[in-house]
Amino acid sequence: MQGWRSVEELTRWGFARSPVVMVNEAHDGLARCVRTRKVGGRIVRAAHEVGVRRLAMEALPWPGDGSAGPIRALPQVEGGYLGQPDMQELILAALDLGWTLWAYEAVIEVPPQTDPADLLSTEFTNWREREQAGNLCRLLQGSAEEPLLVWCGSTRAAVARADLVADRVSQQCEDRGSVPGRRDPA
Repeated sequence: MQGWRSVEELTRWGFARSPVVMVNEAHDGLARCVRTRKVGGRIVRAAHEVGVRRLAMEALPWPGDGSAGPIRALPQVEGGYLGQPDMQELILAALDLGWTLWAYEAVIEVPPQTDPADLLSTEFTNWREREQAGNLCRLLQGSAEEPLLVWCGSTRAAVARADLVADRVSQQCEDRGSVPGRRDPA
């Protein structure tokens, strides 16, 4: 693949080679690039054309039953990422096509005496990313043959974080004997 390609072409290319494609959304707290989420809707539609029907999102809350999903409706959350109209449009693009949503964020329980600075530490970030990787790995193990689009979030505009999570998912899945396979290009 040479030269500039559309997001639709890149999505098809990604899923032709792997059952899992990860997209890293750059944001800083609640500040974000609305265009990225508009492009996300295009990614969802292109992924749908190649058979994808599952979307895992870091921003999704875990359902009350403690499972990662499936989530079949727009979560009713005030404020935060899920309260932003562009995020709702992205999620509805998937739901309107009959997709299921899946949570993979680490379950974070913060005792009242916790120093907020601790939640920004490298140690906490590493723990959180290991938990996210484990959650994604369990999701992949549960339905290894179903392709999965993963919408990652980042407080830093860096692809390195998505690469780090992807590497951790691959490593944890490998440790558990189920590495997401690569597909031969069609």
